[in-house]
Amino acid sequence: MMRPILRNQEFRVYIITKGDILRFIVVEIIIGTVTYSLAMKIFHNVILASAGGWAGTEGIKRLGVLRGLIGK
Repeated sequence: MMRPILRNQEFRVYIITKGDILRFIVVEIIIGTVTYSLAMKIFHNVILASAGGWAGTEGIKRLGVLRGLIGK
């Protein structure tokens, strides 16, 4: 059985800037570590602290608190 040939092939180029990398480092690594540490002190449980760190980082990203600090 032969596969149909795709006629609409796309070539995509993704540009990653220095600002994108810096934003990732600040939000995901630094803020994630801080929220995990805070959750660990509150819950004293690795699983709950991991969930708390994830929720804290996602909450901060969704609220847009860091937009003024790191741009974009």
